[in-house]
Amino acid sequence: MAVSSPMEIFDLASGGELVTRVTSWEQGRATIKPARAPQGVEVDVVRIHVPPEDKPHVPSYWDLTATRLLPTLVAALPAVVAGKRWIRIHKEGIAPRARFSLEVLPPTFTGPAFVGVR
Repeated sequence: MAVSSPMEIFDLASGGELVTRVTSWEQGRATIKPARAPQGVEVDVVRIHVPPEDKPHVPSYWDLTATRLLPTLVAALPAVVAGKRWIRIHKEGIAPRARFSLEVLPPTFTGPAFVGVR
């Protein structure tokens, strides 16, 4: 199933991180046009919906396409959403060789949301 438009492709600089809550998520496919494939390439996408206060501009979601992150993320998301937990996604390196880590933060973690390099 295709993920609906508009796409909000998630990317970070090397060493960057995203700290947020996830209220819901969906999985699908989409065609993206990265610089290394201007003709377009079809990829798996996980769209994470986040609270508006965690992402100050619309839409209130990000579309994640990193193939090294998606399996771990998809496995964690049901419990993250059900438990109203915070997550931290950390990126090291530059695409196409970037590596990502996912951390489900402790139940006592209360924020704040963050996107960028610390």
